Amino acid sequence: MKKKKQKKATTKAIPISKPSIQERIKERWNNPVFRFLGLSIIGIALFYLFYISLYETMLEAPITAFNAWLSSAVLNLIGYGTTVQDAAIHGTFSLNVKRGCDAIEPIAVMGVILLAFPMAIRHKLSGVLVGILVLAALNILRIVSLYLIGIYVPSIFELMHMQIWQVLFILAALVFSAFWIRRGLQKANLQNTTN
Repeated sequence: MKKKKQKKATTKAIPISKPSIQERIKERWNNPVFRFLGLSIIGIALFYLFYISLYETMLEAPITAFNAWLSSAVLNLIGYGTTVQDAAIHGTFSLNVKRGCDAIEPIAVMGVILLAFPMAIRHKLSGVLVGILVLAALNILRIVSLYLIGIYVPSIFELMHMQIWQVLFILAALVFSAFWIRRGLQKANLQNTTN
């Protein structure tokens, strides 16, 4: 008897098409975490574009001068008799308010976080406005405290100026952002439960 040759069963691979780059981006963009991160990166990039092109050339000098003037006014209210020339506070101690003492970067971080987070636009915008006021007031407190440290404890002035206040200021921007986001989520949950 002849043996019949058996045909081997073959499976034909069906090609699976890979999603296009555009489809992968769209899929990622629908993920709230990736959307938040993406919007944050775009927001920071736009901020630094504004910072380099407009802020440094046109706004930095008047804003630092205003911060110096306002800080001097607070110091004068508590009896320190200071004067201001450009962005420098003069009195028992001289303090020059420069880039980095304007609160613009912590305000930008706070603003980008709030605008990128998925919540109602009205809540985002009110948070940015309140955050600007809170961080601007904190900045005046920082400048006033540095002036007083320069008078009474000059040995720690650089530490307070370059390390402590820098970290505290960024933390304040992050804590305010987290507080405002939590507040927005609580409002949204309350509205969802009443509907």
